[in-house]
Amino acid sequence: MGIFVGACMVTGSIVAGFRQMLDVYILDALANKDHGYVFLFILFMAGLVGLLEKSGGLAGITHALRNYVKTARSAQSASFIAGIIIFFDDYANTLVAGNSMKPLTDACAVSREKLAYIVDATAAPIASIVPISSWVGFEISLIQAELDKILEQDPTSEIANTSAFAVFMESIKYRYYCIFMLMFIPLQILSGRDFGPMLIAERLTKVYGRTDGGPGKAVAADGQAIVSHNAPKSDTPPRWWNMAFPIVALIGYIFYLLVWTGQQSAVGGESFIELIELSNAYQALLWGTMAAALTGLAFYFIQDKKDGRIIFCNIKGYINKFNRFRSRPLCGRGQVEEDTDEHAVVLMGYREAMSSFLIGMEKIFSALVCLTLAWATGEIMQAVGLDRFFGEILTNPNLDYRMLPTLTFVIAILIAFSTGTSWGTMTIMFPLVLVPSYNASNGDPVIFYGVTAGILAGAVAGDHASPISDTTILASMASECQILEHVRTQAPYALMVAVWSILVGTIPSGRGTFANWASILLGFLVMLFHVVFTSEFTINKTGRFDIFTEIYLRCTRDKEFLLKLKADTVKAYETGQPVQLEETEKMIDGDDDTFAKMEGGDSLSIKDTKSWDKSDRTQDDTVTGIAETKETLDDSWVDHPMEQIEDN
Repeated sequence: MGIFVGACMVTGSIVAGFRQMLDVYILDALANKDHGYVFLFILFMAGLVGLLEKSGGLAGITHALRNYVKTARSAQSASFIAGIIIFFDDYANTLVAGNSMKPLTDACAVSREKLAYIVDATAAPIASIVPISSWVGFEISLIQAELDKILEQDPTSEIANTSAFAVFMESIKYRYYCIFMLMFIPLQILSGRDFGPMLIAERLTKVYGRTDGGPGKAVAADGQAIVSHNAPKSDTPPRWWNMAFPIVALIGYIFYLLVWTGQQSAVGGESFIELIELSNAYQALLWGTMAAALTGLAFYFIQDKKDGRIIFCNIKGYINKFNRFRSRPLCGRGQVEEDTDEHAVVLMGYREAMSSFLIGMEKIFSALVCLTLAWATGEIMQAVGLDRFFGEILTNPNLDYRMLPTLTFVIAILIAFSTGTSWGTMTIMFPLVLVPSYNASNGDPVIFYGVTAGILAGAVAGDHASPISDTTILASMASECQILEHVRTQAPYALMVAVWSILVGTIPSGRGTFANWASILLGFLVMLFHVVFTSEFTINKTGRFDIFTEIYLRCTRDKEFLLKLKADTVKAYETGQPVQLEETEKMIDGDDDTFAKMEGGDSLSIKDTKSWDKSDRTQDDTVTGIAETKETLDDSWVDHPMEQIEDN
């Protein structure tokens, strides 16, 4: 509807607007070559994830980490660390971290909203500030184009005579939003505190001991829980290396291809960092992902399974298989002696592998639809003049140039929020702002670097709060969280960090109030303040919410739901046990049909779920239930709690 209304505004006709909506904006979003790269990369990455799941690799990582990841804090920490490690690309970060950490966070009663937030809020900030990532080449190319313009008008400019990479590096310390967000997430995780909608989401999951991701988990079209049709066979041993090897190969291929594509544009003598700057990130991601999928496939083909064991390069088995094949009569003639021996079989057959690859692709189809519409929406926002409107504000001659870093940051947030694209925002903002800000400040390097950082950080901040952002959609998809629930719970955090980035970051640095290191220190202190004084433990003695939710509770008339949740929180604290789901089933999910059901249709009983330790529940109140229940529950419960718990 947004694209249609915008097209009608541009054409001045409902009929022409309808036509342009389809054959201009949506078709152009599909026809764009860079978008095609993204489509194929996402499809291949999703197919690789399908292979990892079918091989038992995802289950193997869960089993390998279960002795270390037993609490909500450790599960969230593992998700954050995974996001930091996969720093080279935000798409790869969200897809790999979300899919691999989901079983661990579910088993530790962490909500899907919290997982999606950790994955999403880590991916873009780390990828945008690390000098070796798929973002760097794109960002530097935009900066260099503006430096060339400055050099034409002022050949003696010190800034313009430096490299774009030097400007990029100088801008990192002024990207307050990215820095503060990467501070805020671990502080939240270590404290076990949240505020706003995220606290409610976490409480709905933990108070009721839900190990299915909570009410915010994504559901199928019929309202039922999403059931994987790609689970490994019952005789497939879960082994961590069947996930680790393809992921390591993926990282290695992408780095190699980033350097290789950079060499194609190089003139000779460039350093490693310079080659990364010159690289074609789209090609590296596309080729690297497919190469990793094929490498993983070959790795699975050289493994045989028998009696719960994995046999690598089973030469004896191959010889026996050949002898059995050779002993068969031709054309089905003659008698065949029945073979009653149990032989080792390949971990994953060719047909099975192809099927799992396609199932992985199928899972992200709805995300690709959302992504296409998001790109088209971004184009229509520019067509109706959003970029020109903000450009007039920034280039107003009566504007105090010391406020340019702040205004640039705010407007970049608004454009990124409206268009749903960080890179599109950068493309709009750099030609619009960088040269005028240089001229307005007479080449003040602090203002120039601050404006550059404001564009780059604002693009990330607006992207975090946008429901049509590609990374928002991918993080929701990888974590199997409802998109709007992810946005609703993450947006308050993004807004809070953005506000403090302005108050203690862009304003003081632009006006020269105090040094940059002081801004970063103050940012850390205000993040700590929010964690300690405006957030609340999920489980506490009085059931109180954070200060913002408590104010809302006193102002709203529709408070029955929150009061019930508050009372159940007190009950969970006093008993040290999760509240039975049946008591609040209808209130939590609103409809019995959408509530997590087992195959037989009965509600999940959580009477066997391990309670938290009362002596430590104010520090880290969590439902662990992994190691302590392994004597009574089969290992598969970790990965398939809803389907397996009844049989076990």
